[in-house]
Amino acid sequence: MTEAVEVYDTTLRDGAQQEGMNLSVADKMAIAPLLDELGVGVIEGGWPGAVPKDTEFFGLVAKELSFTHAQFAAFGMTRRAGTTAAADPQVRALLDSEAPIITLVAKSDIRHAERALRVAPEENLAMIEETVAFLVGEGRRVVLDAEHFFDGYLHDPDYAVKALLAGEAGGASSLVLCDTNGGMLPDDVTRIVAAVRAATTAQLGMHAHNDSGCAVANSMAAVAAGARHVQGCINGYGERTGNADLVAVAANLEIKRGMRALAGEGLTESTRIAHAVSEITNIAPYARQPYVGASAFAHKAGLHASAIKVDPDLYQHTRPELVGNDMRMLVSEMAGRASIELKGREMGFELADQPEVLKRVMDRVKHAEAQGYTFDAADASFELLLRAETGEAPRYWDVETWRVRVSSAPGNPNDADAEAVVKLRAGGGQRFVTVGEGNGPVNALDHALRTALVGAYPEIERLELTDFKVRIMDASHGTDAVTRVLITTVDSESGVQWRTVGVGPNLVEASYEALTDALLYGLIKAGAAPRP
Repeated sequence: MTEAVEVYDTTLRDGAQQEGMNLSVADKMAIAPLLDELGVGVIEGGWPGAVPKDTEFFGLVAKELSFTHAQFAAFGMTRRAGTTAAADPQVRALLDSEAPIITLVAKSDIRHAERALRVAPEENLAMIEETVAFLVGEGRRVVLDAEHFFDGYLHDPDYAVKALLAGEAGGASSLVLCDTNGGMLPDDVTRIVAAVRAATTAQLGMHAHNDSGCAVANSMAAVAAGARHVQGCINGYGERTGNADLVAVAANLEIKRGMRALAGEGLTESTRIAHAVSEITNIAPYARQPYVGASAFAHKAGLHASAIKVDPDLYQHTRPELVGNDMRMLVSEMAGRASIELKGREMGFELADQPEVLKRVMDRVKHAEAQGYTFDAADASFELLLRAETGEAPRYWDVETWRVRVSSAPGNPNDADAEAVVKLRAGGGQRFVTVGEGNGPVNALDHALRTALVGAYPEIERLELTDFKVRIMDASHGTDAVTRVLITTVDSESGVQWRTVGVGPNLVEASYEALTDALLYGLIKAGAAPRP
C-alpha cells in the first residue's frame, strides 16, 4: 500500500503574512476552493476570534463552501495563564468557527515560555495539555504546532520534547515541529526528527520556513526521518523569505518518493492552480519556481534541442505533464488541446466532436497568452472566447466609440477629475450617448457603460465590481509596457462571482476590455434577452 503524507496548507494565514500581500475575504473565498482542487488534506483558514476578517471568512465558509478533498482548520493559541480553556474567549472562538480541525500554536522553547509568555515552564506545559484536551473533548481534531521547536530543542531538548508530550497527553492527533526562524539545515532536521520519533508514537509533522533556503529540503528530510504531516504554502508564500512551497514538496513526495500527498488529480493540475492563485494574490508567478514555473521545463536551442528530439528525458528530471506544465520549447506555455477540451466540457461545451472549433480555440488561446492574457483565473473570459468560436455569443450592444478624459491641476490633487463618454446602440437599435464621472478613468468608464446599458438591461444594476488588479507584463518597456487587468464581479442577487481579463497598451484600454466582458458575462448568466 502506498504510504501517505498529510499535506496541510497554511496559505490563507501564514502565507498571507507575506510582505505586500493583503488577502480580502473575497480573495480567501476564491483561493480556498483552488486549494481543495489541488488535493491538500487540510486548509488552514486563519485565526477566528483574533482577526475580524478571519472571523467573517469562517462564517462564510460554513455557509457557502463545501470541500471535496480537504478539511478546514482554525488556528489559535493555547489558553492564557491563570484561566481555564473553557473560560478563555479565544479558545471558545475556535469552537465557534465550526472548523473540524483546530491547530494550536504552543511554545516549545523554554526561553519563549519564560520571556515571551512570562509563565513558569510547568504552567506552559499545563496550558498545552489542558487546551488540547478541552478541544478534543468537544469533538475536534487538534493539531499542535510546536513553535520555535528546533531552536528550542538545540537550547533545551528535554523541555522541547516535554511540550510535544503535553500535546500528545491531551490527545493531539499531530505534533508539528516548527522551524519558526527558518534557520535549520537538512542534517539538523534529520537528526532532531529521528530523536523525537523515538520519544513518541504520535504522528509527527514539519513546518518549515525558508530563511536558510532549505524549506523544501527540510520538509523532505523530516519525512525521511519519520514525519507524515507537512505544512507549507502554495507558491512558497509567507513572511520574510516564505514557507515551504507545498507544490514542490508534494511533487517531490509523489514523483521522487512514490508516496501519496495530494488527493484526486491534484498533482496534474498543480501548474494551473498555482498560477490561478498567483492571479488572485496579484503576485507575479516566479518563472523559475520548481515544477510549475514557466521556465521549469524550458530549453534553449542547440545541443539541448537535438537531444530532446531524440528523448526529452535526457534534459529533464521528470515529465512536465505530471504537474500540468509544458516543455516550452516544443509546446506553448498554454494549456494543451486536452485541457481546453476538458475545460470546455466543464462549462457545457462539448468540443471533442468539433476538431476544427477546438483547433481555433486553442490557436486563439495561444495567441492571446503570447500577448499577455491569462485565463487561469479568468474563467468568464475563457467562456466568452468559447462562445465566440462556437457561435453562441449573444450581442447585447454595439459600441460606436468611447473616450476617457482625466484632468488635474498641479499641486491640487483633490481637484482631479475623470470623465468618460460612451456612444453605443442597444435596446432594439436605440442610440445612447452617456457621460460618466468617477474617481479615476476606470471608475468613470464603468459608470458611463452602466448608465448607457441599464435602460435596456436592468439586470446591470445587480452586477457589482468587487476587485480590480493590475499587472505590468513587461516592466523593461517602462511606460510603454503591456498592461493586464483582472476584474472580479459579483451578481448581488445570486451571489455568483466571476473574473474577466483585459490586456492593452495602457491601463484604460485593458480595463475597458475586462469591464465589457464582465458585463456581457453577467447578462448571459442573468438570462437577459439580447436587444442589440
